[in-house]
Amino acid sequence: MSIVALHTQALVLPEADAYLELLTRALQAARLNNSFPERRQLQNTVDTLRDGLRQGVYGELYVDARSGLPNLASFTRVATDHEVAAESLARMGKREELLARRDEAEVFARLAAKRAYYEKLQKLELAPVDHHRVLLRRHDPGTGTAAFRIELTKLDASGVYLRLMIELTQVSSLWRRKVIDLDEDGETAAANEAFRGTVYRCADLDAETLFVRLHGIEGVRVERVARGIIGPALFSLPVGGGVQVRRTVEAPDDALGRAWHAWSLGPGAAETERPELLIAFATDSAAEDIREEKSNDPLSPLLAQRLAAPEAARYRALREQYRFKVFKDRKFVATAGLKAVAQAVCTAAGTQNILYELRSPGR
Repeated sequence: MSIVALHTQALVLPEADAYLELLTRALQAARLNNSFPERRQLQNTVDTLRDGLRQGVYGELYVDARSGLPNLASFTRVATDHEVAAESLARMGKREELLARRDEAEVFARLAAKRAYYEKLQKLELAPVDHHRVLLRRHDPGTGTAAFRIELTKLDASGVYLRLMIELTQVSSLWRRKVIDLDEDGETAAANEAFRGTVYRCADLDAETLFVRLHGIEGVRVERVARGIIGPALFSLPVGGGVQVRRTVEAPDDALGRAWHAWSLGPGAAETERPELLIAFATDSAAEDIREEKSNDPLSPLLAQRLAAPEAARYRALREQYRFKVFKDRKFVATAGLKAVAQAVCTAAGTQNILYELRSPGR
């Protein structure tokens, strides 16, 4: 057990390096489109964490024990280092000078390694912990109608990394209080604090629930809600000769988590001597222009299928008021040892999902 704080695992070298290598290659293999958080930024953060461990800047890597991804402390650690990189480099001597003095004291070797880390880091664009923006799509001053796209990228409280996109139209004649304000030039938009708070609080809701909730705001017509979610990631990292392993400690209590726990207690896990990783990538959309309502996500059926009879009847009435359809999908990247886990979950749910195989380090 490597829990060091609430929902927090600590990994050290060499297991942390193997984990980060697999995570980097899984992000590349997943072929993520713009429904998801920007892959290159996330990969830069992951690569920086790996570089920091190798250079001795960090002694350990903190991972969310539920999602299996680097946690908030890891994200903010590299973000803070990025902010201070230029200032720190200005105070340090040249790397050649530091290396020349490494025989005098260990501190000079550490400073040289840290300088190399900062030099590389300052050129990178990292994954944001929380990035929100509002984009103007259309504006008709004559009717007071304005259409916006709201984008939110964040490390969710559950530990997964997600991108939320909302497209909506508001009509000024219906406003008592605008949810989005335009500047005088009619080109720059910003959500008011109340609406922004609503979006943040509801970002972990599925798309259809969020669609209905936002549609209830006066003067707003929602056209699309879409979410792209990275995680959870399930890993098994042999320690030393493989007698002990480090694994995702608090896997979710769903079909994937239960299959993972069964695998971890079975002979396949006991025999593996290589690092293993299984990571999920989900998309979830509710929109007026979706043609067929369907969930191809083995972990998340449509909301109507999850409701008891009384709630289902009320939901059907609500859906008649708000005309939209829902589509959900999920794909997986897995090493050879964990492919069968993902395949079994999809087969049990009757879904047809993309599964990319990932080679373990050393194969």
